[in-house]
Amino acid sequence: MVSEMVESDRLDYGSVGLKVGLEIHQQLFTRGKLFCRCPAELRKEDPDSRVVRFMRPTLSEMGEFDPTALMEFKKGKRIVYEIYDDTTCLYEIDEIPPFEVDEEAVNIVIEIALLFNVEVLDEWHISRKQYLDGSVPTGFQRTMIVGTGGFLPLRSGKKIRVSLLSLEEDACREIDESEEEIVWRTDRIGIPLVEIGTYPDISSPEEAVEAAHRISRLLRATGRVRKGLGTIRQDINVSIEGGRRVEVKGVQRLEWIAPLVRNEVLRQLALLEIRDELEQRGLKVEELTVDFKDVTDIFSETKAKFIRKAVGKGAVVLGVKLSKFAGLLGKEVQPGRRFGKEVSDRARVIAGVGGIIHTDELPAYSISEDEKQALLSVFGARDDDCVIVVVSELERARMALEECIIRAREALGGVPPETRRALLEGNTEFERPLGGGARMYPDTDTPPISIPEELVEKIRAELSDYPWIREERYVKGLKLPETLAYELAVHDYAILFENIVNELGIDPMLVATTVLQKMKALGRDGVPVDRITRDHLWQVFELLAENRVAKEVVDDLLTHLASNPGDTANIAVEKLKLETVSVEKVRIFIKGILERNLNIIKERGEKSIGPLMGEIMKELRGKIDGKTVSRILREEIKAVLEQG
Repeated sequence: MVSEMVESDRLDYGSVGLKVGLEIHQQLFTRGKLFCRCPAELRKEDPDSRVVRFMRPTLSEMGEFDPTALMEFKKGKRIVYEIYDDTTCLYEIDEIPPFEVDEEAVNIVIEIALLFNVEVLDEWHISRKQYLDGSVPTGFQRTMIVGTGGFLPLRSGKKIRVSLLSLEEDACREIDESEEEIVWRTDRIGIPLVEIGTYPDISSPEEAVEAAHRISRLLRATGRVRKGLGTIRQDINVSIEGGRRVEVKGVQRLEWIAPLVRNEVLRQLALLEIRDELEQRGLKVEELTVDFKDVTDIFSETKAKFIRKAVGKGAVVLGVKLSKFAGLLGKEVQPGRRFGKEVSDRARVIAGVGGIIHTDELPAYSISEDEKQALLSVFGARDDDCVIVVVSELERARMALEECIIRAREALGGVPPETRRALLEGNTEFERPLGGGARMYPDTDTPPISIPEELVEKIRAELSDYPWIREERYVKGLKLPETLAYELAVHDYAILFENIVNELGIDPMLVATTVLQKMKALGRDGVPVDRITRDHLWQVFELLAENRVAKEVVDDLLTHLASNPGDTANIAVEKLKLETVSVEKVRIFIKGILERNLNIIKERGEKSIGPLMGEIMKELRGKIDGKTVSRILREEIKAVLEQG
């Protein structure tokens, strides 16, 4: 059924009951971190120190272990933290309690909440969200609910409801991982994040793309969030009728969303088909037993080099029977991925083995038909049974096969709730069980944060327009091309652009191209444009408005200010000698040039304007508008020709 749908592309998302919700995590642009005063910046240099730790799960207030925490604990990996001594404090490695919450982050997240029509709570309580993968040295992430009850409007008028909006700290950066350890860098931990979660109101992949796109643009339009790969992370929650909620994590790009949603629908449909087939075969959960057998001897003369090599290093070949699973591990669940890969992923992620081998796919990998039949015989397998083997050291192999049995039992229920990692081709792979309420509990180190109503109303009064409203205004009101308007609507300088146009009366096209194109071009030429401030830009356009400089010298002024950020635009004009000259002085200067070039004028007539214009602009470039020079030059050439 899945392969047929892929070929015909006839998925009816309404009939399968598709529901999609989004979770968007966006780094805020603050000077400091959320719970300490270290700078919020990523480092490129080699770290100064390393701290090694191990994690273990703790009971929730309800006396339960979170399944995600238990899974990470099973891995038993050593956790290594890489530290920068000058920008990492004791809080970040869990040696002292947190500081007060960063005020700048609080103000930014309130602004974002109001833009999403969220009702901001008057008191924020900090909770701990347990993570045992080592990404947070404390073993938990500190997070707080800012508000609930908002919505995001789509172009169609449909409103995607916001379930909650939170402020939390980012985790460490993963640097490396092996079977024994995982290495994290602490420079990213603590950078403030806003998390925006929606209800599953989205009913198609295209709608999911539009919603994510609008959320991203709205966040960027504030000018208060970080940019670049990794600063925004999009998770997708997908379910269909009869399936379960599955969270797809690590969606870095908008163009990934549609294929990920579509392929998850295909996957859940296929898993429901597997469930139905197992029911028809009469499989009972009691038949899936943890009855392992060491079958290393079967492969004593195998031609499979990877098995011989592993056994030579002390590995065993351990197997288990999956009753009534024959043919199902080979069933396609996503384009190019079969159910056996789902089972293999579980063993690989939790037990750390390279993968599994099952009789549905044999003979293969230089494993012969005779070896396959020997496996089936050892386990007393019937025609509808399947055998799985793992090649690894004994305890790791046991753990891997235990996970295979767990995943096989889950198949009886159809779709297990889990977190899956996005893959480039639009498929997903198992990452961990879906976290539950047991992973959240109150933080005992921090008191609640009181949010005055006056602060919320002050921020509300200063809210900017939605970017799609700005975009429409730029196109219809200011006559900007749609491409420029689209980019400018979410640019950090959007408000500055409007102020320059409205208060100084500068041509919108000139301001837009300067901000969006000239600055980029200068940057590509090695000019440190990041040192050009809003004040610098305002001063340059103020000089243009006062006719003290011509637009041709804007590049020169910006280049000077980038290299000399302590200068004002006025000082730059003086140093570069770019003060404009009057029209009268220009006319006198042009007449002098023409007197020295009468022969050229008599020979070429009006065509002499080209070479003469070049000579004149060598002296006047930047001191007066080129159009004005051209007009005066034409007038004076015409006068010379009329005089004969």
